[in-house]
Amino acid sequence: MESPTGSSTGGLASGARGNATPGGSRSYSGSQSGGIGAVVSQQKVEKNRFQANIRAFVDHLFIAQPAARWDYKQSFKAPRNAHVTHHVIQSFHAAYGGSYERIEHGLGVYFSSLKAKHRTTDDKAMMKQQRDRRRARRIKKAAGRRKVFDYAQYPFLPADFDAQLCFVPSAMSPEHTDDDGEVKVGGLPWRSQTFTKLFRHLDTLRPKRTVRPTNPNLNSDALPLPDVPSFMLDQAYLAIERTYQPHDSEDDIEMGTSSDEAGSPSGSTVYM
Repeated sequence: MESPTGSSTGGLASGARGNATPGGSRSYSGSQSGGIGAVVSQQKVEKNRFQANIRAFVDHLFIAQPAARWDYKQSFKAPRNAHVTHHVIQSFHAAYGGSYERIEHGLGVYFSSLKAKHRTTDDKAMMKQQRDRRRARRIKKAAGRRKVFDYAQYPFLPADFDAQLCFVPSAMSPEHTDDDGEVKVGGLPWRSQTFTKLFRHLDTLRPKRTVRPTNPNLNSDALPLPDVPSFMLDQAYLAIERTYQPHDSEDDIEMGTSSDEAGSPSGSTVYM
């Protein structure tokens, strides 16, 4: 690792000395102006080198001493992180010198970068966890309805009815968990009322079910998957011309913006 403190740039004043003109002002030759630019450029290079050395030192130290890492859920000035920072400053200074203020500033910059990266990772993990829970609910809902379904009991169903295509997670209403932890459902505009009522009835036959409040504001605007049977689609929905936009089936399964009580007023309930 190069010396983190870099070279001194204190020669700017002497290097920038100009020539006096008869009018009392100073003018600079092209070579002198270029010299100022070179000094400024060198300062930037040295600053970037110093910050790179800070990053490398911190990474190596945190690998060697995992217990001495920052807590990214707290601020840089929080007591625990301040203790870690003090330890890093002392270690860096002992190895490479440099002012304590400059080292602390460099550590603050790197801490902010690591905290932003850590926050992004946590957000992605949380979103994946939410999608997995929503997907699990829809799979459970599809399996529960399929288990109590008997085709012979529903003569109104079309002759080409195929349970393999109808009892799939993407045809079940996804759900949202609000800020209070309550699970709510919305509506699937593309699904016909016949199948919405069928699924609602099948829910009453299931031995174990959880009542969920509905929220019409959570109606999904997602289009049905290409393999959804046409007889499951609402005729009014089909009458409106739409441009199909391909989307990931996993995203469709995991979206938390619809329900089995399509069109029901707020405050009514459905069965999971």
